[in-house]
Parts: sequence; structure tokens; C-alpha cells
Amino acid sequence: MALSGEPLRPGDASPDVLVIGGGVAGILASLDLARAGRSVCLVERAPRPGGQVARLDKIYPTDHCAFCPLWTDVRECLDHPLVTVMTGARLAAFRREGERWLAEILRTPPFIDEGLCIFCGRCVPVCGEEALSPLLDQAYPPIYRIDAGRCTECGACVSACPTGAIDFSRKDAAHRISAGEVLWATGFREGDLRPLPEYGYGTHPDIMTSLEFEEWTAESGPNGGKLLRKSDGGTPSRIAFIQCAGARDLRMFPYCSAVCCMHALKQAQWLKRRNGDLECTVYYTDLRAVGRDYYRYSKREPSGEAVRLIRGRPGLVFPLPGGGIAVKYEDTFRGDVRIERFDLVVLNGNLRPSLSPDREGDAPAVDREGFLDPAAGFGCGFAVEPGDIMDSAVQAAAAAMRILGRDKG
Repeated sequence: MALSGEPLRPGDASPDVLVIGGGVAGILASLDLARAGRSVCLVERAPRPGGQVARLDKIYPTDHCAFCPLWTDVRECLDHPLVTVMTGARLAAFRREGERWLAEILRTPPFIDEGLCIFCGRCVPVCGEEALSPLLDQAYPPIYRIDAGRCTECGACVSACPTGAIDFSRKDAAHRISAGEVLWATGFREGDLRPLPEYGYGTHPDIMTSLEFEEWTAESGPNGGKLLRKSDGGTPSRIAFIQCAGARDLRMFPYCSAVCCMHALKQAQWLKRRNGDLECTVYYTDLRAVGRDYYRYSKREPSGEAVRLIRGRPGLVFPLPGGGIAVKYEDTFRGDVRIERFDLVVLNGNLRPSLSPDREGDAPAVDREGFLDPAAGFGCGFAVEPGDIMDSAVQAAAAAMRILGRDKG
């Protein structure tokens, strides 16, 4: 898409820095830059800042609520006078022009105006499609959202809203931005595991990806923290976590996604705290617990009983006719092949940077795995290399310092 039109974005159309991506890396980098006196425009595709961290229930190695430490940064970002946050926005075009970067941002206004929504909930019971839900229990300010995939735009919620916050006539708006520097903090997304048939993804509701399982079991999720089978609502007794599903695999992602070992251990340990009789098995290639206190965390035994660890990559996951899911694997320590039955299977490893060849709009050069080319500009977080929250925070600070170091003023 070619750049066109006059600068239109609210406030200053020529920020010192344009930050693409409103996850933990983008938020922290924006705040560091703003505290140093630089104006920032933060562009986030989702309805609210927070990125993937906002989807997590708990974070390792502290086991704190994931959104609690991020919430204060999100609020400060939204309130800071030098930071303009554009949510529901995506990069449509991008190029270098002289000493400035020019970007065309398309912003889709939400059906519910957050400035008018008073979070009264009167819209929820009148929606026959169950398309209305809180954006996040911890969102600032609290607001409802409409799932466009379910909504039929019947208008019942419009009539029920006492403040006129709901409007289905809003159209995309184009914003042209000229920035002195651009920082890419676009994070990651899950890759589709269906092309790898041995993992059985898509063949049974109880075979889930790690982020799907995180949302399913979260205390703020659909089940209020209860562990249930998707298939029948029953309580599972055995769960398998399969690492490197799609990662370190030349058919999909040849790299290690870095966060998966600790993510699976965190999920397994929290499940066992809720139910000490639950059996959790983690199938791993090698355990990568390299952050501060990570190894100690990996060896912790919740409820007096350790998570079962088996070194081996399962070669077949398939639903059983009588119920349950079979996992066939080789235990590389024992040297034998086994088949075990589980109630739930969680697939870990299919994480790819959002800067990928099939991305929408223009973006900087990336390599064949989708990681940012160092020659394309500044970057931080998963766009540069796989890493967890701690890595992203450190990279965000480093990227902000590099940009400040280039300041000619």
C-alpha cells in the first residue's frame, strides 16, 4: 500500500519515535523514551496494550499474577503526556524518506467507545450471540468488547446502552505518521500445528496449544481457574505437556522458542497446587531453565510431589475411541518405547515472530524464520530473538538507550 494523504493522527503527527507493538517490550521501551523527554507513538493491533503477557495467568519464577506488574506500566503509558497509544491499529505502509520514517497506520475504531462505556453490563444480557464480554478483568479503564466473529450487528445492545457508547457505523481511519526513529516490538504469535499430523492438533478438543490451555485454566478465564476437559466438562486426572511441538523442527521452526520449558513447568506446578492428585508429565528434549532462579523453580516440588519429567519427543498423539488421548514416545534415558493414556495434551513450542513473510502491509526485512534483520532498524523482544518477559524487558531498555544515543539534539 502506498503512502497517501495528509498527517491525520491525533495529537503530534511527528513523534520522535514510532513503536510498533504494545506488548511488554513496546510498553517498557516507550516509557523509557518518554521519561527521557522523547515523544512516542505506540501502535498496537489489539484493543488494549499488554500483548501476550496480558493473556497469562501467572508468571515464573515468582508465580505472581501476570497482569499485575504490567498493569501499572500500561496505565502509565496511557496517561503519559509524551506517549500517544493507538490501539486497534495496524501498519499499512512504511518507508524511509530522508532522515525520517513515514508510516501509514490504519486504525479500526472499536464498536464500543471506551470514553463513553461505564461498564454497567446492560448490553450483555440482550445479546443473543454472547458476543459481549469484558475486555480484561484488570483492564484500565474497564470496558466491554464485542467479538466481531460472533456479532450479527442486530442492534439490541445499541438500544440497551444508556450512554450511546456502541456504534456499528465506525469505519477504518488512516493516520500518516512521520517519526525520527522506529522501534519494532511486534512480539510473537502461535503457528498452526495442523500441518504436523503426529501431534493430533485439531482432531480432539482436549489437544490444545500452550496459550489455549493457559486461557482455559486461568483464574480470570472461562472456567474461573477450574481444570476441566473441553470435550465433556469432566475433571482430568492425567495431563501431558509435549515440548518442542513445531520448534527445532525443519518442517516448521528450526529454532528453540526459548520460553516453552519454563512455561510448561509453571502450568504443571500450578495445576498440582490446585489438585495434588493430578499427574502432570512433561516430555522434553532438554530442559532450558537459564534465567535467574529458573533452575531452582524447575526443581521445586509442589504439594510434596514432583512433576514427572521424561526426556523424549512423542512421535504420535491420537484420540482413543473410548475416550482419552494416547501418546506414543521413546524414553531416551530408558531406551524403550511406550504408549500412555492422558485426559489432556498441551502442545508447547509453536511460537513464531509476528514479523513474518505472510504479514499484512509493509514491514522491515526479516530472515526466513521471520526475525528482524539487524540492518532494518531497532528491535526488541521476540521480533529480534526468542525470549521471555525478562529478556524482552532487558532488550527494550537496551533499544531505548541505543535510540537515545543516536539523538542529534
